[in-house]
Formats: sequence, C-alpha cells, structure tokens
Amino acid sequence: MKAAFFAEQGGPMLVEDVVARPPGPRDVVVQLRAAGVCHTDAFVASGGIACPPAILGHEGCGIVDWAGSEVTDFQVGDRVVGLTIPRCGRCAHCLAGNSFMCDAAALYGVQRADRADGTALVTTNGLGTFAEAMTVDRGSIIRVDSDLPDDQLALVGCAFTTGYGAVFNTAQVSRGSTVLVVGCGGVGQAVIQASRIAEAARIIAVDPIASKRDLSLRSGATDTYAPEGASLQEVVDAAGLDGVDYVFDTVGAPKTIYNSYLALRRGGTVVVIGIGAVTTEIQMPGTLVVDAKRIVGCVFGGADVDRDFPYIIDLAQRGQLDIASVITETVGLEDVESAMHALDSSNTLRTMITFG
Repeated sequence: MKAAFFAEQGGPMLVEDVVARPPGPRDVVVQLRAAGVCHTDAFVASGGIACPPAILGHEGCGIVDWAGSEVTDFQVGDRVVGLTIPRCGRCAHCLAGNSFMCDAAALYGVQRADRADGTALVTTNGLGTFAEAMTVDRGSIIRVDSDLPDDQLALVGCAFTTGYGAVFNTAQVSRGSTVLVVGCGGVGQAVIQASRIAEAARIIAVDPIASKRDLSLRSGATDTYAPEGASLQEVVDAAGLDGVDYVFDTVGAPKTIYNSYLALRRGGTVVVIGIGAVTTEIQMPGTLVVDAKRIVGCVFGGADVDRDFPYIIDLAQRGQLDIASVITETVGLEDVESAMHALDSSNTLRTMITFG
C-alpha cells in the first residue's frame, strides 16, 4: 500500500509503497476513503513533538476490510471514523465517561508497516490516515451510520469534535454570553458554529487572513478583526466590551494565551485548544486569583465519543453544523507535503486527501 510518512523529523514527507505488518486479533484493517490534513500533522513532522519515523494523519473515514478474531463490534463493510484519541472502554477515564483522557492514548501507536529498506513505521495517534489503508486497535475507530460524505465524516474525527466539545463540554458556553475566538482555521470555525448553536450573544473572530474572517461571519461570528499588532484586549475594547466571558485560543502560543487571559472579564474562562511545544512555559498575571479567571486545556473537545459523535453528526445532517464550509481543497496522497505547507501560507482551512 502507499503511505505518506517522514523518515526524519524536519525532513521531507515521503510517499512510497510500504508493507503493512500482519494485524492482531484485536485489530481492524480499514480501507481509507478520506483523510484531513491538520496543523498537528505539520507540527509533528517538523519536530515540534518528538516522534520516530511515522505514517501521519489522524482524521480519517473508511470501510472495514478485515476484523480480528477478538473483534465483535465491527464487521467487514462497516463505515467507520478514526478517533484522534481511542477509547479502550476499560480504564477509569473511559468508565467515567471521559474517553478523551483514555489511558490508551498516545502520540504514536505501535509499528504498523515497514519501508522497503526495512525501516519500521509507527502511526500517529494510533491511526496513520495518510495511507491507502490503516491497521488499528478496535478502540481507535467508531462505526457511523450517516449520509454525510466521507470527507465531512473524517473531520468529525478531530476538528469538529474538538471545536464542538470545547464549547459544550469544556467551557459550557451559556446563552447570551460573549465569546472571542483566536485563530479561525478548521477548529476555530467549528468553535464559532458551536457558539452560535449555544446562542452566544457576541462571537468575535480574530484572524489575519481575510477569507477566514469572511467565513467566520457566515459561520455565526458577529464581529471580526485582523490582529495587525493590536492586542486582544484592544480588540475587545473596539467591540465595546469590558471583557469577554470565554476566549478560545486555537493557536496555543504563550503570547496568545497571555493576551487571551487579559481579554477576559472577571470570572471568565480561557480554553486553550492549540498545541504548542511541550517545553513551553506560560507566564500569567498575579491577578489570576482575585479576578477568579480560569485557564483550561482542551484535548479532543473533552469528548465522550459514544455520546458526542451521534449528536455532532445529527447536527451536521440537519444543517446546524456546516462541515463542508471548512473544506477548501481536495488532493491525492502524493500532494500531502504541499498541503501541510499551505496550512500557514494561504487561505487553506482543511485540505482533504481522497483515495480511489
């Protein structure tokens, strides 16, 4: 099968024929139909998080081609979506309904394939959707029954669950509240749409790219701003507010987190979604306590996928969530590296890889 991977972090992405390793009794082999290219893929490939040679990709939709002898909940022909974070169903987190913190979660999974030269390849997030097929543990996929296209379902596996969950699970945005979204890429657009569904009174979108600001307005934002050197506090002042109830930071840089804190009203909440270098340290003002502000990390939207996926998919099928709006380009697997470079250098929101 063909797969896209890096042999050395910071080096080029390679697309080659690789040999899949034999699946085990708990494994499922999925023929991919669509995969999304996310900022996290580019971050890992660049060396932002240490990782051995790996097949990238953690947003994907496909069809079950084979199921191991211990797999009873999937059958050949099932349509499935890959889970950015698996749910083993056995650990304390899963049993408590917090599968987003499953003990089985890891940046990369076991070795799943080999190059012609014998180099072993792991898969990021235990998936590896940048390939014609992926071999995964049964806990890393969920069966879906939907008329949504493959590319839209693939984005439920990460971007839209993260954005929706950040609003409804992590922040629990209340009706009539004020929201500021920093960074209006794929996840940011999902946050804006979910905030609209939550009936936030003001949704302020901040992004340097005009096309993303325009889409933000169509997604439900009430105000948009280009940073242009202005602090987020100045953006809030320009909007005529003393502070906002919630800031969703999809960038995750120390500077944006700090400025997000300053943009809050007393008692407000910063939800940090963007992933920065794990060695990064964040400085906060000494008013954290007296202002009763909260800064919370949000991974995979705080989702319980068995609860949240059906609801997210239903919202999309009824037109409440517009997943198609964030898909700006469709390419083949051979174009994956250029798709990752485009994430920060163009109007790209989500580029989708399609197979067959």
